[in-house]
Amino acid sequence: MRTIKLLSGIVFLASIAWFITAPDYEPAISALTSLAAFIALFMREKKAASQPVQSQSLAENSIGIQAGGDVQVGSIHSERK
Repeated sequence: MRTIKLLSGIVFLASIAWFITAPDYEPAISALTSLAAFIALFMREKKAASQPVQSQSLAENSIGIQAGGDVQVGSIHSERK
């Protein structure tokens, strides 16, 4: 993720330099788009960090299925104590 942020920042700086050397609508659109992508990367990281971790509580004599991988309901067998 750090590499993508670095590349996004470089693209933003390059588009700003392009806009300074040749002020026109294309470099301006490029600068705004790359700025939006750069900001979105940071917002996505904050959102991913704030999402809760899966947890599950089960009562006695119950079977719990928590999807986080390859789950096949038909292959679940419970063992009685």
